[in-house]
Amino acid sequence: MSDWLVNYQDGGFKRRGISGTIFFAIQDLFGISLPIQIFIVQVVFYILVFFSYFKLLISKKIDWNILVLLCSPLCFMYFPINLSYSGKREIILFALAAYFALGRMTILKERAFLVLFCIGLLIHEMFYFFLPFFIFIHILKTEKKKYSFWIMVFIWPTLVMGILYFFGKDLNCGHSLEIIKERGVVFGENNIFFFKFWDSIEIVKNEIISYIIFIFELVIETLMFLYYVFLFYRNKFYTLVKFVLISLIWVIPLYFLGIDWYRWDHIYSMLLFIIVVSMLPDNEGNKISFNQNPFLKRFFIFNILFFIFFFIHIQYDGRGFSLQNVKEYYFSKFL
Repeated sequence: MSDWLVNYQDGGFKRRGISGTIFFAIQDLFGISLPIQIFIVQVVFYILVFFSYFKLLISKKIDWNILVLLCSPLCFMYFPINLSYSGKREIILFALAAYFALGRMTILKERAFLVLFCIGLLIHEMFYFFLPFFIFIHILKTEKKKYSFWIMVFIWPTLVMGILYFFGKDLNCGHSLEIIKERGVVFGENNIFFFKFWDSIEIVKNEIISYIIFIFELVIETLMFLYYVFLFYRNKFYTLVKFVLISLIWVIPLYFLGIDWYRWDHIYSMLLFIIVVSMLPDNEGNKISFNQNPFLKRFFIFNILFFIFFFIHIQYDGRGFSLQNVKEYYFSKFL
């Protein structure tokens, strides 16, 4: 919850501070407690995510294999696997991406996206590292080289990021916890206001094997998507490979800036799912339409094994740097 409550009241303008400031204003106006407000926002965006992904699937001719990908451990099954770290601000990014991929691409939608994405950067700056997904969605939707729009998509978010970097203050200017406590919320030790960048570097160093596994898991998930497209939509395979390479290069800095690698893997996979679904043939009706692609049993079995592997890796400690504790926990069950 703490990440939602970064605010401008403690020190002025800063990254991520817009959401807490809005929650404070609503509390002052209507008396609604902060936890209830955050819960309502999370519920609303979860509904938007599930509804928009469902609408996106209905708009295409699908098969059982794409549904297997949907239920992979880094896509929708991530939510129940990692409950303690679900409900974070990426649900806003998922809803925005699905909205952008739905329906016709109009000038109004392009402009609305630019505004919403720039506002999203004030909610969480990590949105910026997934910018290539939106450009590629636009390419898939329009099948045109609209350089003017792509330049705007790059310039405006980059300008916002520059403002955040040069003029944004620290998340905690010394009084955030006191301000939030006065508003009825008391956090434990594990909250965003105690986070220090140099501590995260030490965490990665101490648990390097666990973090290497996160890279391995992202590679597995990405290869599953590539394998699916290679089998059934080979004419689009090399285009997807190029996009994957570009998007991975663009997102790499995020893995150095934040220790939540499991979250970055999840976000990347959820957005890659939208990309792959956007490549599928359109469905002209309003009901679910299946194509003639055969169901791959080995694909399904592999996904189950991947689910078990990821579950064991992350279930014991949602923060993702507890490989030794995970081994001790599971070995104690069998020995």
